[in-house]
Amino acid sequence: MTDPLIVAIPTHDLRAVVPTLLELGLVSEQLNRPLHFAIGEASNIPRSRNVVLQQLRDAYPQTSNPWVLWLDSDIVLFPGYTDAIVAGIQWAEAHDCGIVANYRMANGENVLIANKEGPEGPPYRHYTADELDTLPNYAEVGLAGLGFAYFRQPLEYVFHADNVGEDIHLWWDHPELTLCWAKQIRVGHKKLVLLR
Repeated sequence: MTDPLIVAIPTHDLRAVVPTLLELGLVSEQLNRPLHFAIGEASNIPRSRNVVLQQLRDAYPQTSNPWVLWLDSDIVLFPGYTDAIVAGIQWAEAHDCGIVANYRMANGENVLIANKEGPEGPPYRHYTADELDTLPNYAEVGLAGLGFAYFRQPLEYVFHADNVGEDIHLWWDHPELTLCWAKQIRVGHKKLVLLR
């Protein structure tokens, strides 16, 4: 049996972007792997992620760290990027290295972070657009949000919330996980921004 492409979507209202779901169908078709959606609904994102992890523990009891594509419900996969996403997934598995896509957060900063030091280290620093322009495809990055991230997810993990963010804590708690930027994958972010 072919391993499924596990797509983990945390949400507070069971909504997702329709073009994103259609693009994922094309990705699974090109990979010749069935899609397995794990959708976690809860009052906040860390709880939603924990609902997803419980679903995955139940579905894959013999696996402690399956490959999982975390995809936030407000991320847009644009039509025409199927080949780029497939290439990123195949590269990640071949190199046993997680991949992430960059997108702008609500405050306008890039989601990719240059340094990886934990809470006792210097404050983390987001890459600027100019810095990202100089990086090659699959360059290693320090940290990133989980809006679009494909890596071996430790299923025993418990996400927790504070002012830092549950995604940053995941990388701090698992420094063995390496992240590389799949530069060819372009995604959008439908985060609402209050304009003054």
